[in-house]
Amino acid sequence: MSWEAIGALSAALTGVVIAITAFFGAVQLRQIRAQRRDSAAIELVRSIQDDAFSHGFRILLALPAGISGSDLRARGADYEDSSQLMAFRLEMIGWLVHRGTVSFSVVDELLGGGVVSMWDRLKGWANETREAQGYPMFLEWFQWLAEQFENRSRLQQTPAHIRNRRWTPPRDL
Repeated sequence: MSWEAIGALSAALTGVVIAITAFFGAVQLRQIRAQRRDSAAIELVRSIQDDAFSHGFRILLALPAGISGSDLRARGADYEDSSQLMAFRLEMIGWLVHRGTVSFSVVDELLGGGVVSMWDRLKGWANETREAQGYPMFLEWFQWLAEQFENRSRLQQTPAHIRNRRWTPPRDL
């Protein structure tokens, strides 16, 4: 075999190795992105399972939709503290969804209706706070997220227990 043939074979093998490496690199990047999305979803679940979130959600959900900020504050510090906790968490979730860190569909399935319900109860308080402080960006991502769900008629969708009635678990390998 001549040196020219060996050089050509070497160049061809190098090209094949580079192509295989690029393929497996792309596969690994896809797996890393999937792991990151799964980790973000798990952290989201953790953030809504603590006692403070549960307490805030429970008492705020009992408020009438469209309550004014002054009426909410008149109910006491527990309501205002719960409002701040709930609003700031949902603000961060909205920002994470917008950036693509947490998928919209995961938040929709876990919290979509809750986000809309909370915004219905806290928007008067948010708008009054914006006006009083001269800060129109107060809770902008919470509002954005709620509007995304409202635009998709989240509260009129078929609930998961009906939508997935015929679901069967995947086979374990």
